[in-house]
Amino acid sequence: MSKVSLIVGNGFSISFGNFSGLVNLLNSQEPITWDVPCPSTGNTLLASLHRLDTLYKLNPEKPHFEVFKLALDSDYCKSIGLDSFKTTLESRHFLTIAFSMYSKQQRELFSTDWSWFRWLKLHRDEITAAFSLNYDLLLETALDRLNREYYSLQVNHYGDGIPLVKPHGSVDFEITPNSISYTPQYPLNNFVDLNNTGIVRLEEHELMIPRRQALCIVPNEANKYAEYQWVAPANQWFEDKLKGSDYCLFIGISYFECDRPEIDKIVDSLPKDCVIVVANPSPPIEFIDKISGRPYIIWDNPEGPVDENGALLSLKCLSTGKALSKCFCRSGVPYQYCGCH
Repeated sequence: MSKVSLIVGNGFSISFGNFSGLVNLLNSQEPITWDVPCPSTGNTLLASLHRLDTLYKLNPEKPHFEVFKLALDSDYCKSIGLDSFKTTLESRHFLTIAFSMYSKQQRELFSTDWSWFRWLKLHRDEITAAFSLNYDLLLETALDRLNREYYSLQVNHYGDGIPLVKPHGSVDFEITPNSISYTPQYPLNNFVDLNNTGIVRLEEHELMIPRRQALCIVPNEANKYAEYQWVAPANQWFEDKLKGSDYCLFIGISYFECDRPEIDKIVDSLPKDCVIVVANPSPPIEFIDKISGRPYIIWDNPEGPVDENGALLSLKCLSTGKALSKCFCRSGVPYQYCGCH
């Protein structure tokens, strides 16, 4: 049986948003303008995070991810009378609560007809590891529907399942209850950030509560959690799994400069004969350069892992269920996808 690893980026959620129509309600590229309720006041969350609110109002024409990038710029924040540390912290809390709301909507709208779910179902037993740069719970929702156990080193879990590494944080992560004790609320009265503690996984009914420490890397921010106790060991576990991979799918990865060290390390951990699948309507040129010399396939249909006729693409023969044979040209690419013939 082939071993398949998954690397999931924002394009995975964009695909579902387009399929389900969620993009018409909540565009994942424009979260600041979402109508997110504040769990403390009942008003809008942004109104309780006045630093982020001010930053956005001064830059309403900028893409939202660029606004978050400005929160990280201490010189710029100082020039407009804001504290970069506190503005960044408000951004973490906003993104955590906003994408908690987004994740609940994803679960309500989830459909087994979505092409990526159908693909995951086809390869369910071959998936041995997953790595997600997303805050939302879309991949978890799909794995739950497939009854595929996963584990992210959270302490309130018995540890079975495939590794699901979320090094940039997740909306259902919270620091362990006894690590830092206070009652969180919005607006923030306690500015708690970057404490290396254990994590627990929250239940769905807990997603919209204030966080003691929001575990969420801001867009365009280098990963500050890389050496944390719930990230570094998980990464090592994941990299060990990668060494046995026959296929590695990079789904909707943007390959932003801030993410490249993590993505490059994954590529470098793969066996030389592992087939890399780049599933992206607009594959980043820099990423293609990175994997040049390795066997790879590009799936660029905006509808997901389907061909021009809507038929599901596969890493195994649909008639026999066996792994696809490699092409005779020694490219390392399965014959079905090799362009030499």
